[in-house]
Amino acid sequence: MLSKKVDTLTKAMEVEAKKMRREYTAMEKEIVTLRAEKEQERRARRSSMTKPPVNSSSNPALGR
Repeated sequence: MLSKKVDTLTKAMEVEAKKMRREYTAMEKEIVTLRAEKEQERRARRSSMTKPPVNSSSNPALGR
């Protein structure tokens, strides 16, 4: 009887460990995705900051 309870508990612990590993892996993937998005935003901001400002006087269509 005690042996069966130990086996049941062991199995439950194994199942819970697998579940936690899956959740951990999913969180790691989400973190990688968020970091990539953040880096992409930084690059986009940097590239937009390096572009020269548009001068309306140099473009006749934008001027008068």
